[in-house]
Amino acid sequence: MIQDKDYIMRMVHEAVRMLIRLIFGKDIDNEEKDLVSLEKLKLYKKLTAMIDDGEINEAENLLLDGLDPDDRDYFEMALLFYEKLGAKTEEFLLEHDYTQDEVIDGLKYIVDYYGHGELWDIISK
Repeated sequence: MIQDKDYIMRMVHEAVRMLIRLIFGKDIDNEEKDLVSLEKLKLYKKLTAMIDDGEINEAENLLLDGLDPDDRDYFEMALLFYEKLGAKTEEFLLEHDYTQDEVIDGLKYIVDYYGHGELWDIISK
């Protein structure tokens, strides 16, 4: 069972890494800075702080409220949001009324929203 939890965490990371590499030409494992545009950095820091504080559902609601199909920077930030969320342990997520399945569902929703659902279908198999 522990392997399954670790697998899901790795799968989320690798899915986000692949999407960002294919769509934005960046590698989240090698590019520490400049992953989130300066314009979105303040919001991203707020969202990740909310995750760390256990305000996961509130952070996700805030993220989803700001979706704009024409804002590629927001798409990239949203992917990184779910990557950060996917790195949390199942215990942490459950403690804050969230699940690993919800991480994957949210990630899929974002990818579909921005018109890259077919990429998701390919990389998530």
